[in-house]
Order: sequence, then structure tokens, then C-alpha cells
Amino acid sequence: MENSKQDLDHLIDKYLSGEATYEERNLLEQSYGKASARMSEKDISDAHATRIHGIGMKSWEDLMEQIDEAGAKHSNLWPRILTVAASVVIVFLAIYFLNRNRGVDVKDTNAVVHDVAPGTVGATLTLANGKKIQLAGAASGKLAQEAGVTITKSSNGSLVYEIKDGTSPSGTKNTLSTANGETYQVRLPDGSMVYLNAASSLTYATSLIENGRRVVTLHGEGYFEIHKDKKHPFIVKTEKQEVEVLGTHFNINSYSDEAAVSTTLLQGSVKVRTGKKEQMLKPGEQSVNDGKTIKVNQIDVDSSIDWKNGDFNLDGVEFKIAMRKIARWYNVEVIYEDAISDNVRSGGWVSRKNSLSAVLKSIEASGQVHFIIKGKQIFITK
Repeated sequence: MENSKQDLDHLIDKYLSGEATYEERNLLEQSYGKASARMSEKDISDAHATRIHGIGMKSWEDLMEQIDEAGAKHSNLWPRILTVAASVVIVFLAIYFLNRNRGVDVKDTNAVVHDVAPGTVGATLTLANGKKIQLAGAASGKLAQEAGVTITKSSNGSLVYEIKDGTSPSGTKNTLSTANGETYQVRLPDGSMVYLNAASSLTYATSLIENGRRVVTLHGEGYFEIHKDKKHPFIVKTEKQEVEVLGTHFNINSYSDEAAVSTTLLQGSVKVRTGKKEQMLKPGEQSVNDGKTIKVNQIDVDSSIDWKNGDFNLDGVEFKIAMRKIARWYNVEVIYEDAISDNVRSGGWVSRKNSLSAVLKSIEASGQVHFIIKGKQIFITK
């Protein structure tokens, strides 16, 4: 018993000094649970229990930073600070014990306290002269004018291009880009609408016209609603392919960390080209292009535009693909602490308006994986 107590005291000392490893912190929690096995929940008053849950699980890194700063200024505060730190540890462990008695998974509590808000509407517009405009903070109205084209931010937050003087200038290009956790939409000079998913960019001439064609270059993912113009075919260029359309609705996923580019047609018709290979698509079809071959499948088109409609479709999606979707939208890093099988599937439909923890809980319900959120990182274990 004495050795156990000394071990526990040693772990607490390491915890307070910030020297405890991840495994030792877990062992500390487990040791406390065993040492407290005789304690019943009734020994803690309802008022104290409420206070404990109200405090939540503090970020130990933040606490240590505050202790360091205070210690540098007032060395005589150390005894008091250590007392407070010790009380925080007690609260931390009490939460563990209470949740254990109540059958609550500590990982769930951790996910809630260290939660991450969903992405939002925002993008950066880079003008031909190199000027960058952060659109989330820009006021509605005129943003710029380049070569006869007026660029405005509408009252609903979208970017709008209009050719005011009837000219069709060329040579001036703009880039609309979204970071992780951002999405945006733009109305091009021909009236076509493009919706950008997170971590994506669209580059185009301000007039849209290049050599008699309407041309844009996409990186990442975008949904297109193209205005019909038989005289000026619309071309979408990506790293592995070109898509040619006249007037149609389609989605392209061309993220560089995905194995292939997928093009999904909702209305009209499109031609997908890679090298000398071409493939016409009909509504309800999706092409998958790895740069060498183009495969075409019939699919549920709603599943490919889940992001545009404010959802994640995780139904039958490979786990790592699903996690890349989530990482882009919540701007987080995914760290695999255990090897996860490619056969793991992630779940059903989940709103992108949910917090990160809510999305992860829906995946955890399968019982195949577990998550811990720490800051902007997701740790995944079996």
C-alpha cells in the first residue's frame, strides 16, 4: 500500500511539474479511480458536483504557462500557485471519478470541453495587381474595378463580377481562395455561379474569356452552375483534367491529397479530358480520373454535393477520406495513434453546422474508433 501511495505521489509531482507523459497522465487517472473506489458519489455534495462539472477539464498547458509567467514576476506566489494547481488536479480527477461512476466516457467529456467550432463563410480575393482582400471582413459594395470589370460584394456575402462598359479585356486574372474552415461563392461575369469548398481556389480572367472560351482553373473542390453560351464553351482546368461544358450543373473534387479527381454531373452534359482520353457524362454519373484512366459510375449525386448543402455524407465513405473532409472544414490536424483499417466506415449524414465533437461522436458510435480533441488536433485510437 505504501509503495502504491508513493507511486501516486510521484505521478502527481510529475503532473504538477509538467513532466508527466501521456501514458503517466492516464495512469494517474486510473490510480486515482482505484484509490477512490471506496468513495461514493454521495460523499460529494450536489453543490460541489455542480461546481466541478461547471469548471470542466482545464487545459494543463495553459495552466502551466500562467504559472511560469506568474512565477517569473512574483516568486513568493509559488506556494499559493502550487496550491491552486493541486486543487485543479483534484477537480480534474474528481471529474474523472464522477464520470466513471455515471458511466460517462472520459473521451466524450474531453471532446466537449476542447471543442472546435464549424467552418464559416470566408475567402481571400487576390487581384491582378497582387492586392489581397479578406472577404469575411469586407463591407458590402464595390471592392475593386479592373479593366472595365466591377467587382462587388453583394448583400448576401457573395462575390459578383460585372462587365460595365461592354469591353472584354484579357490578361488580368483574379484568384478566389478559401482556407481550411472557409467556404464562399462567386458570380462570374457571364452569370455562372461557382461555390468553393474549404481549402480550394479558383483562378480566372476578370472578363472570364480567354481565346473565345470561358476558362477557370480549380484547385480543391467546387460546385458549378454554368450559364448557357454556345459561342463560348466553359472550361474547368484541374491538375489532372479539363472539363468542357456549355450549360450545366456539376461538382469537381480535385484536392491534391486525394488519389483521383471526381467529376459529378447533376444537369446537362460535360466532357472530361485527360491527355488523349475523353469521356462524356450524363446526369447522375461520376467520373473518377487518376490521371491515367477515367472510370464512370452511376451514383447518388446528392452525396457528392453534401458540402454545398451544409452536410457531411459519411455513409459508406472510407474512414480516412471522411477524416480529410472533417479536417478541412474544422481546420484541424488528424493524428493516427493506432493503425486504422481501410475497411472502417465512418457513419451516415451529419450537419456541417455541428461542432467537431458532435461529428466525431456520430463516428464513434460504431465502436471501431475513438477520438480525443486537443486544441486543433484530433488523436485517433482503436
